[in-house]
Amino acid sequence: MATRISGAITGGTVWNQLRALGPALVLAAVVVGPGSIALSTIAGSTYGYQLLWVPIATTVFMITYTWMAARIGLVTGETILQVARRRYGSAVATAGGFFGFLAILAFQAGNNAGIGFATNALVGYDIRLWAAIFSLAAIGFLWLPDLYNKVELLVKAVVGVMLLAFVGTLATVGFDIRAGATGIVPTIPDVDAALLALGMAATTFSIAAATYQSYLVHEKDWGIDQLSEKGMDSILGIAVLGLIVTVILLTSASVISGTGEPAFSATDMATQLEPVAGSGAFYLFTFGFFFASLSSLVVNALIGATLLVDGLGLDPSMDGRPVKIWSTVAVVFGLVVVLVFEGDPVELLRIAQAAAVVAFPILGFLILALASSDDVMGSHSNGRFATVLGVVGYLAIVGIVGNYLYEIVSELVQYL
Repeated sequence: MATRISGAITGGTVWNQLRALGPALVLAAVVVGPGSIALSTIAGSTYGYQLLWVPIATTVFMITYTWMAARIGLVTGETILQVARRRYGSAVATAGGFFGFLAILAFQAGNNAGIGFATNALVGYDIRLWAAIFSLAAIGFLWLPDLYNKVELLVKAVVGVMLLAFVGTLATVGFDIRAGATGIVPTIPDVDAALLALGMAATTFSIAAATYQSYLVHEKDWGIDQLSEKGMDSILGIAVLGLIVTVILLTSASVISGTGEPAFSATDMATQLEPVAGSGAFYLFTFGFFFASLSSLVVNALIGATLLVDGLGLDPSMDGRPVKIWSTVAVVFGLVVVLVFEGDPVELLRIAQAAAVVAFPILGFLILALASSDDVMGSHSNGRFATVLGVVGYLAIVGIVGNYLYEIVSELVQYL
């Protein structure tokens, strides 16, 4: 009887599995960026613990899609877009890669701006100066040889710092455990909360990042023989993502909710922490924000470039020239936007959302369809439980896209 993968992961000692963490941790490092930190801060400061269920639920969906993408890479020995080209034609693969790149390219400016804001909060000087310095450093890093091992080393250090910083901040300020427990039950206080929840879902449940897992397992040179053992990478790596985002929301809810002065950015959050919990909490949180922006600056560019070049049928490896060239283009584009607009303009986010409307359903469909296909996966195709989670997750993707469409249409109506 065929063996179905439905989420149970066995094989290897816990210690070996922890040491082997890599690809999913890379994804956690990029998903926990300026956008996810800002939205978690807004959610906690505005609605207290009521939206705590959002990062928990979206983390489950992210784990599901990341593990499906990893399995596709491990079983087929190909990337998702390579399998898609073979099964559905070049047009589908090209569309997924092109629109995925556009969506990530537009959001890249937020990462360039985030590193500037964080450094400015720590040491002063112009935001644009720091954005330029770290963007140039990121480009130099992207052109190093044997890039994957260096990226993995970087993100392990960065995620470690983020965990210490954000968990340390929460430990300093504390939170109401009983009130926090009530937030696990899904509730939507009002329409604005619903839109905010969809925005949080979009930053935590990144379908482009999940797709990238099929590329990262190739960079690790993992194969089908390691299918069961390496499943723990997807679970623990993305669980770290969920933990960090949840901790930020708890901190914001504890410190700012009910004060009448909600925080609308990570720098607002850090500033309001200082009088409540002292300068130590301020610096801890700001350091965490700095490293979140730094990792996103590098890895986000890699994701977009890889999707684009693979969609075009070029070499999608990190050490290939196409990925290095287009990663550089992404970083430079984000920097130019920061230098011209002195920040992250709302108009650019609208472009990102428009591209995501096309990219996310395509990439989500490819992951779910390929992972559920007996022809592609053989005995390792989705079981019933994984399929149900995948379908519910895809409905969440549709909700995210619907929210993007709503915001785009609202903007158009204002201009008419």
